[in-house]
Amino acid sequence: MARSVLLIASLLIGGAFFHAEAAEAPHGVVLLYHHVSDDTPASTSLTPEQFSDHLDFLDQHDYRVWALGRLLDAVVRGAEVVPENVVAITFDDAYESVFTEARPRLAERGWPYTVFVNTDAIDAGHAPYMSWDQIRSLHEAGVAIENHSAAHGHMSRPARSESLRAWRSRVAEDIARARSRIEAETGRAPTLFAYPYGEDSDALAEIVAPGHAYALAQRSGPVGTLSDPLSIPRFPMATGFASLERLELAVRSRPLPVTEIETTGVEYGLEGDIRAIDLALDGQGFRIGQLNCFAASGRRLDAEVDGDNPFHISVNVEDVGKPGRNKINCTAPAADDSGDFFWHSVQWLVSRPAG
Repeated sequence: MARSVLLIASLLIGGAFFHAEAAEAPHGVVLLYHHVSDDTPASTSLTPEQFSDHLDFLDQHDYRVWALGRLLDAVVRGAEVVPENVVAITFDDAYESVFTEARPRLAERGWPYTVFVNTDAIDAGHAPYMSWDQIRSLHEAGVAIENHSAAHGHMSRPARSESLRAWRSRVAEDIARARSRIEAETGRAPTLFAYPYGEDSDALAEIVAPGHAYALAQRSGPVGTLSDPLSIPRFPMATGFASLERLELAVRSRPLPVTEIETTGVEYGLEGDIRAIDLALDGQGFRIGQLNCFAASGRRLDAEVDGDNPFHISVNVEDVGKPGRNKINCTAPAADDSGDFFWHSVQWLVSRPAG
């Protein structure tokens, strides 16, 4: 499906519980980790003990851990049948704790995973990143080493003082440089891209697409047949969102069948500021009367539902947006009383006064 249907032009940056009766709608969940350490920033970290608990939960509840590319090919492109309870595990930034803490725990189970590498930090030998020797060791063990840009900068649109042409040149060079460095060090060119900070846009996706089959964001939600291949959602897992209850909620989620997104802007606000998000939903299996939308803070937002399959949902976000990244999550309980939730997240950028 065209990106313009699923995303809000350049403004937008944006389950593994597969039931037999929903065979027409395969889906899965992609989990996102950064640090696995006791000594790194809580906002991007799990402790090694928490990470072990996550793996134990997946194992004990019979989840299938697939390679990321395989899961996306199966769900988005229909390459194979998706069974129940499929997840993929990803890490952004190639931090050393992934090698020292996550690697042995995953190797013990024989589970595949993906590491997205921002190459300039590796080339500079910065701590706490892995070395190229460690990354090559992962590659040789079958770990997917993929592209997370070279400089890990803000890429979704031009800076205030930057022309569109200069921005395109800067971003294309950065993405190509990272891709080339990964291929030079591992012998394999990456085919997947993870947006730095999860910040994507239509214009950026056009630059990413020629060298990458899929691109991944950093907003919560399962991946389904309606998911944009160049804006795949992932559930971030870190302190505050790392409990087993949160993990279970994530892996049991199913995609809300969102077919269109529109926004209403703030007339005199900052670039990207909006006051309403309208979603079109065309599907079944969820209780539309119990649909709720929440700001990133957890505050419930006013959401009006009109129509009868397709449904039209209008969410008031006038006092939600602020400079930087903004996000809402919309969920509705499954109609089969399983306790699962259908889920869709929308993320957008608002410019800062200084650009």
